[in-house]
Amino acid sequence: MYSHPLPVRVRALVLGGGIHGVGVLHDLSSRGWRDIHLIEKSALGSGTSSKTTKLIHGGLRYLRRVHDFSLVNEALYERRTLMDLASDIVHPFELYMPILKSGGVPGFVLKSGLLLYDFLAGKQKIKTHRTVSLNDVMTNVPIVDPSSFRSFFSFWDAQTDDLALVRRVADSSIKLGASITESCEAKSIWPCDDGWIVEVKTQSGSTFKISALYVINCLGPWANRFLEDSHVAPTHKAINNKGVHLVVGDLGLKVGLFLQSPKDDRIFFLLPWQGKSLIGTTEDLFEGNPDQISVSDKEIGYLLENCNQYLKNPIKEKDIQATFAGLRWLAIEKGHGLSSTSRAYTIGEKMGGRGFLLTIYGGKMTTYRVLSKMIGDRITTHFGEFRPSNTHQKKYWATSEGSSAELPSVLERYQVHP
Repeated sequence: MYSHPLPVRVRALVLGGGIHGVGVLHDLSSRGWRDIHLIEKSALGSGTSSKTTKLIHGGLRYLRRVHDFSLVNEALYERRTLMDLASDIVHPFELYMPILKSGGVPGFVLKSGLLLYDFLAGKQKIKTHRTVSLNDVMTNVPIVDPSSFRSFFSFWDAQTDDLALVRRVADSSIKLGASITESCEAKSIWPCDDGWIVEVKTQSGSTFKISALYVINCLGPWANRFLEDSHVAPTHKAINNKGVHLVVGDLGLKVGLFLQSPKDDRIFFLLPWQGKSLIGTTEDLFEGNPDQISVSDKEIGYLLENCNQYLKNPIKEKDIQATFAGLRWLAIEKGHGLSSTSRAYTIGEKMGGRGFLLTIYGGKMTTYRVLSKMIGDRITTHFGEFRPSNTHQKKYWATSEGSSAELPSVLERYQVHP
């Protein structure tokens, strides 16, 4: 679908077509740069960027860590920005947060978190949180067994089609003069006097060398492996945070459910999405091969067990239509495990001749635009031709009418459950 000819030399080369890759491409193109190119080994958004929980959110659960408050504040601002820029694919979304009768986080703690969430949102707030009546609960989430809960809160975030958002940002870049080649894999990289040389391999098996002043490594879980295979030492050690999701039929949900497991205090979600229902959670350390990620029987059992204890009628494994799993690549904070490692982004930098190589660690779909702007600022300042980013202006975005291709259905995107 995206099949621009491979260049011999570019000012900036982006590796990886997830949300951060296309975000960087869009940012640079919005500054007037045209000599920029992106390569993706399969299809844009086919990795973690299309295997999210489908929420554009501030990160309510990140309020457990004081030094993540600024990240939440930033994400809440970006939530509103994306709703304004792409209102057809990023829209307000209500979630109910039940308070358990026994176990889990106490109600007063959750209430305090919601008050802080509203405060941090400020003028960007969608709606103020509130207590929900039992009548509203039974109308909007009729599958819930109310006997399990003491009360319910309502709060608002936004929901999106993650793959559609990646494609929209990519199309916006092309509209502004950038180019993209899918089915083209970065195999190795090395520095040279004029920046960096990247060897790539196309789907046909042909290899090419692309020279670039700046290279932005947005390969996510493959980022460090790519560098190590090229004998380039990564700037940071990192871990993979795995998120798993189940797709079932329409459960009649009119709002989402933000649930907590009383056994381990993990958060999981039950959400309506595109005529289906999603059950999902994150916070699993993944140490295997990113190319072989899947949802295990153990993970399916965990999600069903935790979800079913709150429902009138249990969801059975035979009800699962598809599964998907994604990985978020996080720089390791010294002395912290996965659950206490920040979701803030980190940018590694290595010089090569006149230019440099940047590697992205962490980041969220919600705040991809901020991270992309930081990278654009760094590159254009170093080049000596700083121009401001314009991705906050709607005229620099493609429209739905300019979409490059029809999106696959839910079941076409993910692994069908046997």
